[in-house]
Amino acid sequence: MNWKRTKTLFIIVFLLVNICLLLIYVDKIKKSQVSDAENDNAVHFEQENIKIPKNVPNSEGIQMELITARSKSFKKEAEAEDKAEVSDNGYTISKDMSEAVDVKQDPIVHLKPYIDQNIYKGNTYQYHETKDGRIYYEQTYQNYPIMNNNRATLSFEMEDESVKRYAQSAMEDIRPSKGSNNQPRNVISARDALEALYFNQYLKSGDEVLSMRLGYYTVVKETNVQVLQPNWEVTVKSKNDTHTYYVEAVSQNPQITE
Repeated sequence: MNWKRTKTLFIIVFLLVNICLLLIYVDKIKKSQVSDAENDNAVHFEQENIKIPKNVPNSEGIQMELITARSKSFKKEAEAEDKAEVSDNGYTISKDMSEAVDVKQDPIVHLKPYIDQNIYKGNTYQYHETKDGRIYYEQTYQNYPIMNNNRATLSFEMEDESVKRYAQSAMEDIRPSKGSNNQPRNVISARDALEALYFNQYLKSGDEVLSMRLGYYTVVKETNVQVLQPNWEVTVKSKNDTHTYYVEAVSQNPQITE
């Protein structure tokens, strides 16, 4: 055995192993520094005296894109029914229900069968809120609500703990917008949306975030065609008022609409 050659080989292997370990260590240090930098840039809402929900929506793995939709005209339906009438240039229909529905116990559960069986595209609407004696639903696309849109709303008028009449508007021909730049993109996190509001001075010390949800918000509105963008809807209670903001959900530098 050539002891000198073996010894030299052993030293070379030893040096290579140490170099590999050193490179691994340096890589970990760099990643740690990046992580620390990100943490340093993060907003500490509690320290800023800003209340946020304990459980914000999780958007991990969700991709969305711009969509285009047409407003449905209900003029023909109204002409065919005696007790139906249209408003908003024919884009909203109001009509008596074929049967009154008792909503005293649980309006959502009791109304669902009627909506699914009797309302145009009924299964695409989801409950939103009950306000000023009306029960409101919003149309959805791929299970995400079309938010704050009077052309995609279903509402029931309550009377004596039952509903007998409704008003509806609807979108149709909903599809991804055309264009090479429009493609599914990762949705920013709810926290990123809140930080965007903070850095743009919409969210300030003493404010409270009441609710957050992800959906589609109109950014271009023509007579009967709309372009809708994925947005975070954030409702904020300040010292003097309550505001709702819409934060672009598929941009690292999101635009904010009041």
